[in-house]
Amino acid sequence: MQFNVTRNAASVLYSIISYFCLVVSILGLSEFMLYKYELMSVITPTAAIISALVFLILLLLKNVDSSIKSKKFCLSLVPVFFVYFLFIQFSFLFHMDVNVNLGWIDRNPFTLSLAPLFLFIIFSAFLIKIYFKNVRSVDGNRIKLVAFIIIFSGTAIWHQSSLNVVKNEEAIARERVHLIESMLNKNLSSQKQAVARIRERVESLSYDNFKTLVNIDAKSYTKDYEVIKGVLVVDKKLDFYSGNDFAKTFYANGMLEKPTIKAWMRQSSKDIQFAANSLTLNSEIPILMFLAPIKLSDGSKFYLLTLLDMNLLLEKDYLKHFSKYDTYIELTPQVYFSVDFKDKKRASLAELKSGYNYFIANKISVQGLVEHNTFSFINNYIAIHRSTVINQLILWLTFAFVFVVVLIADSSRLAELRAKYDEVTGLLRLEALNQVFTNLQSMKVINGFSTAVLKLDFFEATYNTLGHKTSDQLLKDVALRISSRAQHDDNSIIVARGTGDSFILYFTNTHLPELEEKLNNILLEVSKAYYLGNIELNLTASCGAVYYEQLASFDINYNVQQANIALEQARKHGGNQVELYQQSMENIYKETIEIRNNLYKAIQNNELEVFYQPIHCLNNQTITGVEALVRWPQKGGWVSPAKFIPVAETTEQVVRVGELVLNKVISDIKKYPQLQNIIVAVNFSTKHIVKKGFSSNLTSLLTQGNILFNNFTVEVTESSFQEKTILENTLHDLIELGVNVAIDDFGTGYSSLSSLANQPANIIKIDREFTLGAEVDSKERRLLDTIITACFDLGKVVVVEGVEDERLISYLAKHKDIRIQGYFFSKPLPIEQLIDYIENC
Repeated sequence: MQFNVTRNAASVLYSIISYFCLVVSILGLSEFMLYKYELMSVITPTAAIISALVFLILLLLKNVDSSIKSKKFCLSLVPVFFVYFLFIQFSFLFHMDVNVNLGWIDRNPFTLSLAPLFLFIIFSAFLIKIYFKNVRSVDGNRIKLVAFIIIFSGTAIWHQSSLNVVKNEEAIARERVHLIESMLNKNLSSQKQAVARIRERVESLSYDNFKTLVNIDAKSYTKDYEVIKGVLVVDKKLDFYSGNDFAKTFYANGMLEKPTIKAWMRQSSKDIQFAANSLTLNSEIPILMFLAPIKLSDGSKFYLLTLLDMNLLLEKDYLKHFSKYDTYIELTPQVYFSVDFKDKKRASLAELKSGYNYFIANKISVQGLVEHNTFSFINNYIAIHRSTVINQLILWLTFAFVFVVVLIADSSRLAELRAKYDEVTGLLRLEALNQVFTNLQSMKVINGFSTAVLKLDFFEATYNTLGHKTSDQLLKDVALRISSRAQHDDNSIIVARGTGDSFILYFTNTHLPELEEKLNNILLEVSKAYYLGNIELNLTASCGAVYYEQLASFDINYNVQQANIALEQARKHGGNQVELYQQSMENIYKETIEIRNNLYKAIQNNELEVFYQPIHCLNNQTITGVEALVRWPQKGGWVSPAKFIPVAETTEQVVRVGELVLNKVISDIKKYPQLQNIIVAVNFSTKHIVKKGFSSNLTSLLTQGNILFNNFTVEVTESSFQEKTILENTLHDLIELGVNVAIDDFGTGYSSLSSLANQPANIIKIDREFTLGAEVDSKERRLLDTIITACFDLGKVVVVEGVEDERLISYLAKHKDIRIQGYFFSKPLPIEQLIDYIENC
């Protein structure tokens, strides 16, 4: 199948590119206004602005005629664009690591997925402008609407699906934070209860027993609870009293020296409190402290602190499902605690953001007493990337689908145009003319309506000479002249192409004198010289038209039929003229059709008969021959050969008639001896003679009937000699075989006296037009005498036809061997009467 993008399809595709840019910018704006996903944008504001700018540029360039001087140079850039496009597309497809730098397009995975698409459409728009300088809309607003709906739907589905990806990822990140919050509060509650149990056991003890039990609990709890790194007891002055090794080191490192910690420990509240500060959190092991004030039975006051490792407060195995995120808890503005073992604490938010692209912020509540900010950063884009690859496929499929739809719709549009308009001339086809005129008739009242058929004279010969391609160009030029002239005279004229080299014209609201003037102007325009390369041509055309003062009803076939009848009359009168339809023309036409149909039946039923007209030799008053004449009996009368023979000449019926007559004549010669000793002449049409095998078929029939060749004459009208080559060759062959050849109606056709010597005939039959007036001494007699003398001098046998006057008989008797055929002796007779006539002479 040949791939072809028409200018109209290119215009629609260019609009689709613009639509996509517009839709992306609109969706980006709607996302900015309606969707507030903290994690990331699908269409960033920058991408939306760039898309809107591209849309405006494409919109402006669409109505600008591009003047690309070096098309070859522009096309040489195509491979460069294509390679760059493949690089961007494959970079997107195989891009799993966010730290790989691809420039500004890598700042957002969805922007990265749009980048090759934008490169592709801009590249496509560039190609369209190269091949189609102007892509203004020609047709297809309906296709554009459908294309816009497809583009909008596909892009909207992509956008919504991408938003769902962001929404789901953000939900996962927040779920991680919620899980961290739950774990933290659960473990803190558990540790708070542990501290409460210790305090409960030691508060009623004496001073001596207190230290012993505290040391035992310190060992027991640090052993049972991995999260408890140490149990520290200080007195009311906050001096070290008791604790395990970790607690001693903790105290010795001055972790409680910060004034805010001391104030926190000395507060009057008896509740168990927890706290942390930059000193405890920035240590190698970040420590969270639980504080329980203790008052012994003797009134002594101590402070019990459990030192908890924050890294062990969270159950990391439960967070593996959320490993694509790195989460940090803002303990202080200088301490950002990582909940993951793989990362360390960070000193500032700026330091955190420098290592990641996208994050969400949440607040967690610790024991309902204090809130901390948390930040969850994406560290693994594999899941998002896979989703963007799938979603990008939606856009590619949308473009592929809309491209196929446009091509199918454009092909359908072209098919409709081809059905409506002729591909050679660009004019309306005859089949589409009816609907166009009907639409016109529904919009306004039509008076003075005319249908005209214009046909080039002898275009068949021109076609055979020039060939198909040049002839089509000629028809295109003729159509252009007809259309231009018609529109110049009246812009309400509808022009269509008819069959072959004919053209149909509809005139509305035109008076009859104006109609003839317009048609003659068109014929004059058509007759001007044509220049096709090095060939100069001159044409003429004939035109038939039918005119109605008021159009009662419209029938395209009948109107064209009437115009064609008038056209035939114009061509019969020599062509290059306008003929208006008259009812009498249609009567003749109908009569012709009736004759043709009835003649077909007559031939099938063998109804035709043969009459014979005797030919006399004046010198010896004998019958030298007869001419066989076809007769058609019908309804008790006879159909004149002058009517049905011309009709038969227009079809192959004339050959059938000739064959029928020949067979009857040969049958009569075989049956009647009286015909075997004289010459029998039979008229043959040129169409019959030029048929392949005519000479051999005729001689074969004569031989089978034992008929002497020199007793048979083939008569052919003089006008037939305009088709010389094949006809003359056949007649020369017959003469060489001994068959007589007679030129019938000599003097009325295309021959002249100077051509007699070369005529392939040994018998000349002078038409009765030369005998009219020759019965007396006149110029007609002198002309007749000249023709007879010339024929005799050339050795031709002369037969004078249509002789009815005795005075002419007396004059012609002076010529030796002159032969006479006419009503003076006998009219054409049926075979039985002819035999009686011969026997009585």
